[in-house]
This record gives sequence, structure tokens and C-alpha cells, in this order.
Amino acid sequence: MDDPTTRIRSDFAALAARRGDTIPLAEAALLVAAEEYPALDVNLYLSRLDALADDIREAVDNARDVREAGTLLARFLYEDEGFRGNAGDYYDPRNSFLNELLDRRQGIPITLSILYIEVARRLGLAVHGVGLPGHFLVLLAEAGTYVDPFHGEVDLREEDCARRLHERFGDEMSFDRAMLAPQSNRQILTRMLRNLREIYRTRGDEPRALAALDRLVLLNPHAAYLYRERASVLGQLGQYHRALRDAEQLRKLQPGVRRSERFKTWRRFLREMAARMN
Repeated sequence: MDDPTTRIRSDFAALAARRGDTIPLAEAALLVAAEEYPALDVNLYLSRLDALADDIREAVDNARDVREAGTLLARFLYEDEGFRGNAGDYYDPRNSFLNELLDRRQGIPITLSILYIEVARRLGLAVHGVGLPGHFLVLLAEAGTYVDPFHGEVDLREEDCARRLHERFGDEMSFDRAMLAPQSNRQILTRMLRNLREIYRTRGDEPRALAALDRLVLLNPHAAYLYRERASVLGQLGQYHRALRDAEQLRKLQPGVRRSERFKTWRRFLREMAARMN
């Protein structure tokens, strides 16, 4: 019998390998969750997103303009359906899984934004994720306004986004309009997996942190820093052969690292440890 985790990872890898921004956001997010819940029925949860869109479609179609349509959708999701930010247990890993969001109606900005984006796109609304540092938002493109799915707020302006950044970071970070650049589906999934990686790392759950890194590498195969980070985790787990392969990939992607004495010492250590395991 096929190992379900292997099949799920293979399906995710196939989506991650797609060119450009053609990765289906909800399907890929559900495959991330499926490694934690191997019995998860991806198509069932996709159909639940379809049903949410169908329930609000008539009201959105009859809206006076895009801004009203976006507001109606927000009210439907956050008031009628009860989706909300889980401020009380923000770092619960379940908040990062789209199936858990649909089941429990609680999540964090990234998953709540994915929900809004996916339902909005089913309704024909042009929306984009916005990766503001420390807080994820959604751009309602034709209206030029922003939605904060975590707080259930709509019709936000650029100055509102800047204020959120200041509230989060104070004078440590200055607002730049580039922070409001639309994010691709690949970038959204990357941010979601980074959140998971940090949660698991904080909890000392290195195997799950490694699984998040594995999928980050699939999404970003040319990101040298990810191979360095994954090799470090692999070394902690005693998987020295894999760690050495990542070190070699790092050398290919970042040739200048060859001159680093620190890198040479680290690579030598990995080779020695890998040799002992033969």
C-alpha cells in the first residue's frame, strides 16, 4: 500500500513545480495540511469553498460596485459564518491549516487571507495577497482598498496599513509602499510555511520544522539560504548524508561561499559524520 505522506508530498511537489503563478492556492494549502492529516479529503474542502461562494454570490453580483461587493463578502465571512482571528492562541499550529480554519472558524492572518482570496476569486473579484511585515492583508484591486481578514475590517487605505506596521514595530521599521506589493500564490504559500517552520522550531519539533523546510525548498528551489537552513536542521537530526547534499547545493547556488573558512569547516564536519554512518 502506498504511503499516504509520500503521495501527498508528491502531489505538493507537482504543484510547486508549476511555472509562474499557476499554483492553485487552496489546493496547495490543503496539501500542506494533509501531511498533518493524511486522511484529509482535499476535494471535500475545495467544495466547501465553492459552497461559501455560492451562498454569497447573488448578493455580490447585485452589489453597486467592487467596494460594496468586497464589504458584503467580508460581512458574510466574518459575521454570518463566524470566521475570526485566533488571538487567544495565535501560535497554535492548527491556525496555519486551511482545513482547520474551515472546521473551527479560527485562524491567523495568512489562512484567513487565503480564505477571503479563494472565495473572492470564485466570485470573480480581483484580489491579491499583501505581505505586510508582521500582518497579512488582502488587496481588493479594482477598489484600491485593503481587507484585514484577521480583524474583519474592510475599506482600509494605505495610511491604515502604515499605521498597522507602526503599531506592530514602532520606530524599528519604516513603512514603504513596496510592502504593499501583491504577492503571488507561491509567495503566499512560502509565507504560510515559514510561519509553520517558526512555530515548530519554537516548540522544539525539529521533524515537523524539517517537513516545512522540505516544502519551502520545493517552492523555492533556487533559494540558497533554505538549503543552508535545512542542512542545519538535518545535522541536528543526524541526517548527515542529506545535510551534505544540501551543503553541496548551497555551493552551486552561492559559489562565493567556497571561500568561507566557516563553510569549509562545516562541510568537512558533515562529510566526516556522513562517512561514519556508512
